[in-house]
Amino acid sequence: MTIYIESFLIQNILINFCLVRLVYITLKSKSSFFRQLCASILGAGFSVISAIYLSNQIILNIIKFSCAIIMLIVAFKLSKKQFIFSFILLFLYTYALGGGIMNLTSTTYYTSFGVISSSKLSLELITIIAIIITYVYELVAKHIKFKLKTNNLIYPITLSFNQKEITINAYLDTGNFLNINGEPIIIVDIETYLKLANKNLIDYYLSKGEEISTGTVNGKNNLKLFKIDKIEIKLKKEKKTYINHYIAVSSNKFTDSNYHALLSPLNL
Repeated sequence: MTIYIESFLIQNILINFCLVRLVYITLKSKSSFFRQLCASILGAGFSVISAIYLSNQIILNIIKFSCAIIMLIVAFKLSKKQFIFSFILLFLYTYALGGGIMNLTSTTYYTSFGVISSSKLSLELITIIAIIITYVYELVAKHIKFKLKTNNLIYPITLSFNQKEITINAYLDTGNFLNINGEPIIIVDIETYLKLANKNLIDYYLSKGEEISTGTVNGKNNLKLFKIDKIEIKLKKEKKTYINHYIAVSSNKFTDSNYHALLSPLNL
């Protein structure tokens, strides 16, 4: 079988970059795209030299371990503990990725430094897809992490007004200290209020009543205040109830979230 050095080098660079990316995503060690690319090229260079000039298995294994160590040093800034974890992960991902590639291939060739596989899909395409997946996974992981943190601050609440009840999720806004005479005010979005009060948008804007001023980095804003019959907040081990309590109505919808109200730390 004829193996072109250029193809072998490109394949190794892509595989190494994918492995380094996986280690980076897992541990979030200090790194950059340039450092990861340099480590990948350096590792590929070791592979090419070893495949051409070396055949002794002991020397090859020593070079493999040395190559892994140098790649990690180049790619990341690591403490001793972080280096140990990175080293273990690099080999775990190497065997996992190698197994995945072998499952997608139809023919496998063993060389002195590693495995060469061929299939209807080029190895370059497979590794590029794997690298793209690492970037997608990183974005998804960030979103999930944010959602997990956010969900810990979400509480179900029930609003009651004129014999009508609506149960919604409320987010604990640590910056919301709105209160009237020390009583905390819950801010609900306009969509929730219209459903609860059985009003339309025109009735809402024509209605007159009390208002409360809020201040943010974007400036001041006046929110309309309405008194409703009851508010129940379900906490982990208890339920808090407010009778004849004020709510403030935000003219905006919380469209990009899974909550429709903002709680005050004073509520808890």
